[in-house]
Amino acid sequence: PPLDAVGADLTRLGITGITDATPDLAPGSLAALIDAHVSGALPQRVHLLGVPLGDEPEDRPATVTTGPYKIVLADSGLPDFEALAGTVRRAHARGRPVAVHCVSREALLLLLAVFEEAGTRPGDRIEHGALVPAESIGELRRRRVCVVTQPGFLAHRGDDYLERVDTRDLPDLYRCRSLLDGGVPVALSSDAPYGPLDPWAVIAAATNRRAPTGDVVGPQERITAAAALDRYLSPLDDPGAEPRRVRVGAPADLVLLDHPLTDALAEPTAEAVRCIVIRGEIRYRR
Repeated sequence: PPLDAVGADLTRLGITGITDATPDLAPGSLAALIDAHVSGALPQRVHLLGVPLGDEPEDRPATVTTGPYKIVLADSGLPDFEALAGTVRRAHARGRPVAVHCVSREALLLLLAVFEEAGTRPGDRIEHGALVPAESIGELRRRRVCVVTQPGFLAHRGDDYLERVDTRDLPDLYRCRSLLDGGVPVALSSDAPYGPLDPWAVIAAATNRRAPTGDVVGPQERITAAAALDRYLSPLDDPGAEPRRVRVGAPADLVLLDHPLTDALAEPTAEAVRCIVIRGEIRYRR
């Protein structure tokens, strides 16, 4: 499908770079994403996790990059330990980290056991980390594995979590503060179209962790809006690292707000976005 409307929505919200986390992209899908970027329909820088191992696209602009290899640990049928370890080893042998979908404690503990067996490499990351047991935080820190998480789900599904998630698991749900305090690299994302696309809504959810009815899910995991914004500003190819800053020689990807940032973070909203510059070109102006 054409991506013009998606590209326009992303730009209006202040997003200058995206990570596509679709696993094992088919050749046609990969070509379509690159074509949408080249044509300007998707002006954002594009980081692809679903490029098959050994199948790097040859003809692509420098603003389309290959990221870690996406692996999905489906709770409906977790993979065999040796098979998963073999996949991780193959990705590492080709110079690619892995980005592993983990939404349960079982999936996370399986992955950590595999990392113990197969080793890790810089850039390995966990997608979602929906349930991270407290005893796993030290292991994540030791291996420098980044957690790319989505507190925006709390604003959309928090009431369902409070009703259906086991009480013992609620403190482990979409951790933010404890991971940061524990020295684990953390990045925030939307997981759109499954979660809210708007990064300002995700920042708000990270600060208040309110479910739709107003109940708070894991108040001890709240972080400041400034900290949440920094977790969005880390580089596409190094999530959880130091946030990008405006400086000489940096890529000209800029978001201009219509009032001071401190005020904007007090009530995060996309309505504050006034102008967007991507690669030195104004792509949106209000």
